[in-house]
Amino acid sequence: MSLFNRYLLSPPACRDLERLRARVGGKTVLVTGASYGIGEATALLLARAGAEVLLVARTAEKLAQLAEQIRREGGKARAYPADLYKVAEVPALAAALEANHPRIDAVVSNAGKSIRRRVVQSLERDDLGRCLALNFASPASLITALLPRMIAQGGGQIVNVSTVSVKQPGAPRWAAYQGSKAGFDLWLRSVGCELRPRGVYVSSVYLPLVRTRMIAPTRLYDRMPTLSPLEAAQAIAYAIVTQAERVAPWWLGWSELLTLLVPTPINRILGYLDARSPD
Repeated sequence: MSLFNRYLLSPPACRDLERLRARVGGKTVLVTGASYGIGEATALLLARAGAEVLLVARTAEKLAQLAEQIRREGGKARAYPADLYKVAEVPALAAALEANHPRIDAVVSNAGKSIRRRVVQSLERDDLGRCLALNFASPASLITALLPRMIAQGGGQIVNVSTVSVKQPGAPRWAAYQGSKAGFDLWLRSVGCELRPRGVYVSSVYLPLVRTRMIAPTRLYDRMPTLSPLEAAQAIAYAIVTQAERVAPWWLGWSELLTLLVPTPINRILGYLDARSPD
């Protein structure tokens, strides 16, 4: 990790594998969106710390490869292919998880969809519907389905892998992504207020840009500073170890304050810049 990433860009992170092992060793952790990027890095990190990792994503072949890699390294993993674009698949997934595992100690809700497109260009593409399904409806349905077991077992943890953009001004061309991620973030934080007295801790991890295939189509990001998937996974590990409600870069609070104090000028500037940017 560069000094810039460590001290300026990154949220707090847990880079001590033994510290993570003390929290998750021998426990069962579910990771959605586990086939690539942040989810894959998180699953590997948790498995190396001694957790049994339950892998959820659409790509069955990639999940099988990841599970096999974890087993070769001496870890425990099981793959559960599921298309979380389809909310109707969630009940069957939850039932399979509960049937095969007596307890699930933590859920890392990482699966997500990013779309950058002007709203007038997305009317026939159902960008909003796809983002709402994967970024909000399916994770909310999965968590809701698993909650009774988690409460009955005496507690657990839910970690939402979110984005700093949900705490920042509405960005042109990001309406479907930003809106769906912000909706789930607020929903889960509201749920967290109810769950904490029952022993279920909710953590929100607000990540800056991470160099994954999700941001690859946006050429604007090619020269911008980013975290690696491993650095993002270490921020998620920090949330698991500390059970902090919020894990975010130090500068995000200042950004939120600026957004609160001068929202109109910021919106005008963003609109001006977008109008002069090519499609």
